[in-house]
Amino acid sequence: MANPLPTGFLMNIEEILKNPFSFTQRKVFTPCETRPIWKCSLVILIIGLTGRNKRCSQIKIHTANWLTKSPEHYDELREWSRAETMFPPHIRFDPTIDRAIDLIVGNKYAYKIDGKIALTDLGEALYLQIIANDIMMQERNVLTAAKKLLSEAAIKRIFKAS
Repeated sequence: MANPLPTGFLMNIEEILKNPFSFTQRKVFTPCETRPIWKCSLVILIIGLTGRNKRCSQIKIHTANWLTKSPEHYDELREWSRAETMFPPHIRFDPTIDRAIDLIVGNKYAYKIDGKIALTDLGEALYLQIIANDIMMQERNVLTAAKKLLSEAAIKRIFKAS
């Protein structure tokens, strides 16, 4: 097929812009929620901050994860625990939490015992590193404020009422 444009009409993009031009592939934004290292760190933080003897049930980990996603979730849980509303909070389970638990167990940061997830010495050391640095502050603040609402008995009560 012949070129429909007259000879000499095609110009180089650099001539048009009067500057060098190139395409650079940029990194695609990945939310922290989908990053395995971040999610594993969150699970370790949840167990360390809210767990009794550094161990939690899987349902408690899911509930704590749900709390960290929105300030409204904390308000909803607090209102229900004060009997201000008769309907328990609608807690959504996140399948990536189960994958994160499998990863930290597989990498020996935690182990499963009696239906709970417990931190190993390696997991406790990582938890202490997380706490020692100013990281995950929003999550830490929510979990610290909600610690009393996250007892195993309170978690059982929430899911019993559902």
